[in-house]
Amino acid sequence: MKYFNSDVFVYDSFFTIFGAGGGTVPHNHLNSRDRDSILSLAKQKYSLVYYLSVGDQECSEPGILKFYEPSEEVLPSEGLITIFPAGRYHNAVYGGNTDRVIIGVNFYSL
Repeated sequence: MKYFNSDVFVYDSFFTIFGAGGGTVPHNHLNSRDRDSILSLAKQKYSLVYYLSVGDQECSEPGILKFYEPSEEVLPSEGLITIFPAGRYHNAVYGGNTDRVIIGVNFYSL
């Protein structure tokens, strides 16, 4: 696991509530400014997800956080914080009967 000591600039934050059948398509958190070759911000941008409530995981779609390239899967637990490069594609599909609540943050390492 890689650790770093850096100041951060929080770009945005959001919350999401997933009910049964909720989820996201594979996506990343880079914008056009991050992709600008002169600014080269993509390598400094990270995303964070904090699980306030994981909901009902005793179902066929328990809301596994799936990462791509390389492939990795994380079954969240309440209180889990996951930080990953903002350019990494990911998604989750949730089919539980109780709402899942997350807080997301996109930030830059300065």
